[in-house]
Amino acid sequence: MEYKKISLFFLLLVLFSAVGFAQPLKQDPNLVKGKLSNGFTYYIYKSDKEPGTSTLRLFLNAGSLQEDNDQLGLAHFIEHMAFNGTKHYSKNDVITFLESKGVKFGADLNAHTSFDETVYKISINTQDEKNLEKSIDIMADWAFGVTFDPTEIDKERGVVIEEWRSKQGADNRLRDQYLPVLFSQSRYAERLPIGKVDILKNFKRQRIVDFYEKWYRPDLMAIAIVTDIDPKKVEQYIKAEFTSYKAKRKAPRIYYELPKHKDTLFSIVTDKEARSIELSFFNKIKSSGPIRTEQDYEQQQTRSFFNALVKGRFSRISQLQDNFKDGSFSISNIVLKNGVVAGGVSLYHDQIKEGIEKYLTEVQRIIRYGFTVEEINKYREEYLAAIKRGAKEEKSQAETYLNEMHEEFYGNSVMMDKSQRTALALKYAPKIDSLSLLAFLRSKITPYNMVVLLTAPEKDKALLPNEAQLKSLLANAAKQSVSPWTDEVEVPKQLLEQQPIAGKVIGQENLSAIGVTKWMLSNGTTVYLKQTKEKKDYLTISGFRQGGIYALDSTQYITAQFVKSVTGLSGAGKFGRRALTQYLTGNSASAVLILSNNREGVVTNADWKDAKTMFQLMYLKWIYPNADKVTFDQTKRKAIEGLENSKLSPMYAYNQAISELLKGDEDYSSNVTVDRIEKELKFDEIIPVFKNRFGSAKDFQFVVVGDFTLDSIKPLIEQYIGGLPGGNYAKAFKYTGPNGGDQAKDILMYAGKAPKSTVNIFYQSNEVNYDYPDILVQTMLQEVLKVKLRLNLREENSGVYGVGVSVSSTNIPAPLIRSRISFSCAPESAEFLVKQVQVELEKVANNPNYFSEDLKNIKIQQIDGYKKQSSKNLFWSTSLRNQFYYGFKDFSYFNQYEQMVNNITPAEIAAYAKKYLIKQPGIKAVLMPENFKNLNK
Repeated sequence: MEYKKISLFFLLLVLFSAVGFAQPLKQDPNLVKGKLSNGFTYYIYKSDKEPGTSTLRLFLNAGSLQEDNDQLGLAHFIEHMAFNGTKHYSKNDVITFLESKGVKFGADLNAHTSFDETVYKISINTQDEKNLEKSIDIMADWAFGVTFDPTEIDKERGVVIEEWRSKQGADNRLRDQYLPVLFSQSRYAERLPIGKVDILKNFKRQRIVDFYEKWYRPDLMAIAIVTDIDPKKVEQYIKAEFTSYKAKRKAPRIYYELPKHKDTLFSIVTDKEARSIELSFFNKIKSSGPIRTEQDYEQQQTRSFFNALVKGRFSRISQLQDNFKDGSFSISNIVLKNGVVAGGVSLYHDQIKEGIEKYLTEVQRIIRYGFTVEEINKYREEYLAAIKRGAKEEKSQAETYLNEMHEEFYGNSVMMDKSQRTALALKYAPKIDSLSLLAFLRSKITPYNMVVLLTAPEKDKALLPNEAQLKSLLANAAKQSVSPWTDEVEVPKQLLEQQPIAGKVIGQENLSAIGVTKWMLSNGTTVYLKQTKEKKDYLTISGFRQGGIYALDSTQYITAQFVKSVTGLSGAGKFGRRALTQYLTGNSASAVLILSNNREGVVTNADWKDAKTMFQLMYLKWIYPNADKVTFDQTKRKAIEGLENSKLSPMYAYNQAISELLKGDEDYSSNVTVDRIEKELKFDEIIPVFKNRFGSAKDFQFVVVGDFTLDSIKPLIEQYIGGLPGGNYAKAFKYTGPNGGDQAKDILMYAGKAPKSTVNIFYQSNEVNYDYPDILVQTMLQEVLKVKLRLNLREENSGVYGVGVSVSSTNIPAPLIRSRISFSCAPESAEFLVKQVQVELEKVANNPNYFSEDLKNIKIQQIDGYKKQSSKNLFWSTSLRNQFYYGFKDFSYFNQYEQMVNNITPAEIAAYAKKYLIKQPGIKAVLMPENFKNLNK
């Protein structure tokens, strides 16, 4: 009788606990969610994080899986057609209109299609509320008003095929071989969103219309908007636009899964152009469900802990062994209804079997024993510290809210507010331990549905294990004796055994034009302080000085290329890497010292409560750098194998040829080869090279940005920046780098299997004024060329998917302006498209009226983008660093930006194009496929 009472008591306890544990989550009260009578869903979230900006998403619960056999690629094709003519916007008018409102095509205006979804995106300035109303109107057109003009369809065929072409290469060929194994017997294996070229070339208009009418319907769609405009107004706009639409047909939305299989499936594939050896395994499972209850949240949090702990474990393993390069193991979703317990390892070509064995042993160690108390406690402390830091931020970015609305629409999850999410994190994180993590992992692993993939360069084919050998390696790993993980490390009690002798602020200047205080310190350093409020109690420091690798003796150039990575991974002072990581657990402080070609520097950041630790960490790494021999050897080995494997790429010789013409032979330091690494990279020179550049802090400039007071930060700056050694250092450097040359040069090479050509066109000159407003003229020219080349090469001639354009300049280490135009295309189109580039350059250079309307839109985009960024810490940190590093003549970038942009005339841009493009001898570099070599003889 007593036994029954006890059993009943525990039964009731379990039941009541389960009820509490499965407590439904509460929807964020700031989310306005509704459904129209036709089934169309809408989400509106009011946020003042970015005043005057609205971000919109149109969600469609359909993708390539919904295509019929003769429609492969048409779900994605519709996405393209939405930008090529709708009920209210003919041809490219929707792009033109949005660009006139400051929207940049690609960055603020875009779309994507996957297996199960299609998403359209707009981010727009809505200080004028009509812009939001118009954006909603555009999304309604995309949803129900695409016109599918036959002429536009035929023109867009070429663009979509060029998108397909741009992805061709070794990775794609390998994927085409292993994906049917990974997605065995499933619809996913047959419905890649890009589709099939023969269908893209030949489909009839009616078949794309059929897909659109069948799947673009209100009950499968939603709009999500983050804005600072009154949600009631936004709701009215949405209802006005979307209520009247009815579904023309209503096919069932079928959800597909990856079929189960008992046998382990193997795929071992090689390619001549592959550049690494990778082993992966996938145990296919059910996807994690929606997050609707506390229990769901706890499961998601446990998965997050597990994945983070595995990442930390393999990061540590990579420090301790050299059998393989990098390993991973995680649990995640792979498609809508399926997840995977997946692992992967990157292997050295001379240790394939040993690397697989070592990796599988480490996976087994995790499966059998999970994680140590020390590992879990360390990560938990980091996690909780991050949660508490995030809780201080009053508002999140629009992208965060949109991602949560995406999960609500597609995954049926509940969108929580930050306070509820923070409370749940703090509630359940302390309960996660080794047993719960092991139980979670073992609940996911199944004895079937396993796929093993091995990909490698063709040259290593004979070294690869076959299927039987892989089976044996897997079986042996499961049977072997494995001991629990141990990794004891002694952690010193404090970062610095002895505090530095503080320097003094010996001069102060108020740069009132930009709200910056300038301090001159007794050791020859200068500190610029900018107080901001973007992130509460947070600060960042950027330190810099001209010099870098070019200031070293040429015999140290190669060693210098590895100083940053080796010292950065070796700890500092009495702290090894692991000990330093352990000491900083839960602390927000970080400090990275940088050595590049023409500067040395440091970047640090922390919450204010950890500011002293941040300064001490910077001082420790600066004064007491370490170089660990194991880290050095691993870094060297990876670099050599990486360079050797890069030669397998058809781009290798092509890029080398371009580099030689651009840089010339004088730029010795950047020419890193295997032979030079073998001969010139020396372990015992790592620290001497570091100290050559950091032995004195004299002439260093530091930019401090964040939420602090001058009085509170002054003692820290005087002690840890002012306490750095001063004195003389090697300033001068010999540099003879790129020059414009006096004649045009062409490169024509043949390599690669992919049916595509790569085209790069360069212009460069040493006669340039690197300062404002000239820098803005260069930016305007770059953006004008982007628009005109996109219209010509993509929209009118359907010859490319995208065109890359950059116009940039510098004055350090020497004056140089370089312009680059790049694209990939069909080999037979390369010559024609190069001529079209020249046509556009001539038009821009000779006719300012040709682009005057485009320039108006570009100015709006640039000013709008500037306003969005100008309140952020990153803007001030980067812009102030550039201001003082490059020595700009005044502060016009900060206080006259809009005026400078508006003062730039089409004639100035045309003159710039003529001087730096038309009159400069260019470099035209074309890479053709290998099989065109004989055709062109």
